[in-house]
Amino acid sequence: MSNNLLKNFLLTCTFLYNSFAIAQTPPLNWALRFGGSAVDIPYSIKFTTDGGTIAAGYTDSQDGQVSPHANREYWDLWVVKLNVCGAIQWELSLGGTGYESARDIEQTADGGYIVLGETNSTDGGVIAGYGGTKDIWLIKLAATGAVQWQKRYGGNGLDIGNDISITSNGDYLIAASTSSNDGDVAGNHGTAGYTDGLILKINTAGNVIYSKCFGGTKNEELLKIVSIGGRTYAAGYANSIDGDIPPNQKNYDAWLLALDDNGNKIFSKIYGGSQNDVAYSMTAGTNGSLTIAGYTTSNDGDVSGAKGSQDYWVLNVTTAGILNWQKVLGGTEADYCNAILTDFDGGYIAAGISYSADGDIDDARGEGDYWLVKLSATGTIVWKKNFGGSGNDHLRSIIYKPLLEEYYLSGDSETGGEFTSVFGDVDFGIIKLKKPLDEIKDSTVCDLAAFIPISDTLRDACGYDSVYVEYNPVLINGPLHDLKKSDTIFIGQSLTLPASGNGNIAWQGHPTLSCSNCPNPVATPTVTTIYTVENTLPHGCVIEDQFRLVVLNDAVLFTPTAFTPNGDGLNDYFGPLGKVPDGFRLQVFNRYGETVFVSTVINTRWDGRYKGEVQPMGSFVYVVVFKDINQKQHQQKGYFTLIR
Repeated sequence: MSNNLLKNFLLTCTFLYNSFAIAQTPPLNWALRFGGSAVDIPYSIKFTTDGGTIAAGYTDSQDGQVSPHANREYWDLWVVKLNVCGAIQWELSLGGTGYESARDIEQTADGGYIVLGETNSTDGGVIAGYGGTKDIWLIKLAATGAVQWQKRYGGNGLDIGNDISITSNGDYLIAASTSSNDGDVAGNHGTAGYTDGLILKINTAGNVIYSKCFGGTKNEELLKIVSIGGRTYAAGYANSIDGDIPPNQKNYDAWLLALDDNGNKIFSKIYGGSQNDVAYSMTAGTNGSLTIAGYTTSNDGDVSGAKGSQDYWVLNVTTAGILNWQKVLGGTEADYCNAILTDFDGGYIAAGISYSADGDIDDARGEGDYWLVKLSATGTIVWKKNFGGSGNDHLRSIIYKPLLEEYYLSGDSETGGEFTSVFGDVDFGIIKLKKPLDEIKDSTVCDLAAFIPISDTLRDACGYDSVYVEYNPVLINGPLHDLKKSDTIFIGQSLTLPASGNGNIAWQGHPTLSCSNCPNPVATPTVTTIYTVENTLPHGCVIEDQFRLVVLNDAVLFTPTAFTPNGDGLNDYFGPLGKVPDGFRLQVFNRYGETVFVSTVINTRWDGRYKGEVQPMGSFVYVVVFKDINQKQHQQKGYFTLIR
């Protein structure tokens, strides 16, 4: 096989591999469970700047990996910090005798964390709030997990924070729901205990910048928040037909709210059909759009293609709220899309829970599975994958690191399947998927025709596949490949010998070399000497070159009597040829005695121009000054002709 044919073959194989990889689920790196003997459920997972992750949710355990807590009668908030290999670095549980959980978490600029939780306790280290119902609970942690401060927000109703994001100046935006109309909440549209969507903006000290309610007289909730181009977009569901909700709302609809930087409403849009439609998650598309995900039980209005009782529903809208496309995914049982992210190619990964074993589901594992669906940028299914065991496994959060092509799935698992290290009834179940990087490396060979294409898989520090390597055959070249093979020095001088071969370079031993069998020895000959260098491969082939080092006893100078600067590459420049020890200076004069050129470097010569103008044919005078090896100055004068 020729060199070009072989390279084309390898490039084709690499292209096919990359196309295959895009169309397949990223390989499983690890799947681990965390918790104790009771119930442990995570709502959120995020990347940390040290290459690890942090997961947050709640725990009902008092053993295993969970620190025991004297006041734990129900749920406590639980945060678990993992390193890049999935090992616990630290964990923290907080709470009193009531119910606590963490709904979201983000790393802050100081290396610590801000945890968005909920609580109805007033003991166990939990600060007091507004009565016996749940309040929004914000906890600032140091990088080590130590509590720095905590705040509660809400009123005498039910207040639940669902999602938090950090603004460019470090403030916190919270998407929530509330049935309060006192305390930190004002302007609630809901009646008879119904909830409004609530947006809170909090500064870095935990103080409220603004608190704004949106909704109607029935139930609304905001579950996800995204900021794009100075706007805040919040998604959730709406049940009203008045207030901030368009009057064409039917039953429960997916709801998109757009706000300006001060929290003022720009628009409020609903999407759905005659049944229940809910938006749980949202992501900004690479094309400037928004993609919203949740579930639907409708098959009319904005919804088409229903599969069963509840289906994944993914819809893409412009930043003005105009519907571009929608996609229904699932089977005949219940399927809920809890999270969506924008993938490396502009497509989307929809993630959640599937109870179905038919329709779009190909590999059902148990009662409920983690279910991932990769969609193109226009909503076409690219691949899909189930994870879990024979019982219930509920995927709640997914994150993606583009540079390393790593995906982390976080949910709760009560069964085995891919998971190891089972601790209790239900554990945090975290899965890492990673597409190993593709790399092509040159492999120097003696004979291209005899090369057999090979590949290899390199592992990372945790012992998991990290890089797929394809080896590209490159023929062994000469050790002086693309280098000049001679040079000159004056007696008493030295020269480091060059080499550029693509194998093992070694110069044959010679008494005037500083080392033998080394790639770049220093040569100090007293007479002109020819040195031999070899480029070899471990499996036997050798290519040899020779380098001629001329030793001069004194300056050697030859000055031509004419030159032809016509750009043909032959005799285009005027100046002495040779080598001088020191003090070189060339001056060129025209017939009027004007200096038209000066050089202090022997290899810098005249191109036949003066002040940028081409000089006419004729005679010119030159003067060359240089020093010999004993530092005695010499001068040469003469005439030469410029010929055009």
